[in-house]
Amino acid sequence: MALINYEVKDKLAFITLNRPDKMNAINEEMVELMFEILDEVSKDENVWACIITGTGKAFSSGHDLTYFSGERTQEARPVSDLYQTILELPRPCFAAINGICLAGGAGLALSSDIRIMDQEAQLGWPQVKRGVSSVSGPFLLANLIPRNIAYEILFTGEFMSADRALKLGLVNRVVDKGKNILEETEALARQVMKNAPLAIRAIKDFTVRARNLSSSDSLRMGDLIFKKLVDSEDGQEGLAAFLEKREPNWKNK
Repeated sequence: MALINYEVKDKLAFITLNRPDKMNAINEEMVELMFEILDEVSKDENVWACIITGTGKAFSSGHDLTYFSGERTQEARPVSDLYQTILELPRPCFAAINGICLAGGAGLALSSDIRIMDQEAQLGWPQVKRGVSSVSGPFLLANLIPRNIAYEILFTGEFMSADRALKLGLVNRVVDKGKNILEETEALARQVMKNAPLAIRAIKDFTVRARNLSSSDSLRMGDLIFKKLVDSEDGQEGLAAFLEKREPNWKNK
C-alpha cells in the first residue's frame, strides 16, 4: 500500500496521505515521498493545481513520534523544507482538511494556499503535551493570527473546532456535515483553474517573494511581472477573448 496516493485528473493533482491506521501520521518515508511528488507537481505543465488531503478520519495527526523516541540512524530532511516547498510551489495548492489535523499535519495544511475544513475536523498543536516544540505553530500559525491568540493555542495544546478556525481566518470555508469535503474542494479548485494558469502562478510567486522586499521593490517587481504576462500568449488571448466577448482558451504559454 502506497503511503501517499498521487493522481492527476484533468490537470488537477490529488495528493492523499494514506496511512489511515496511524491517523496518517507522517514518518520519514512519507516526507521523502512528499518531496518527490511536489517536485513532479512543480515540473509537470499538465498539472495546474493540487489538493492535499488524507485517507480515513484524519488529514494527519502530525509526525509519527515513534521515530523520535529512540535512537535514529539518520536524520530525515527537515520538515521546515517541506513547508517551504509547499509555500513556494509554483501551482495553487488546496488543503481538504477532512479530519484531525495536528502538529506537522497542521503545518502541511497551513502551508497550502487555500484551506477547506470539514465541520467535524479539528486543528491543533499539542507538542507541549509531549515535551517537544513546534515548527509550524510559531512560524505559520503565529503569522496568520494575532500572536496572543497563537500563544494560547500553542501553550495549551488544546484543539480548535472548524468554526473557530474559520473565525480566525485559518481556513477559507467549512463544509457542512453530510457534504463531501473533497468534492467541495475540487469544485473550488476547478473554479480557480478556469483562469489563466500563468497569471495565477505569477500572483502566487509575487505574493511570496514580496514579503521579503521593500514596498518600492515589490511594486517594481509587480510591474515587471505584469508586463511579462501581458506579452505572453495567454495574456494576449485573455485580452482578445474579453474584446470578442468569448471564453478564453488558455495554452499555459
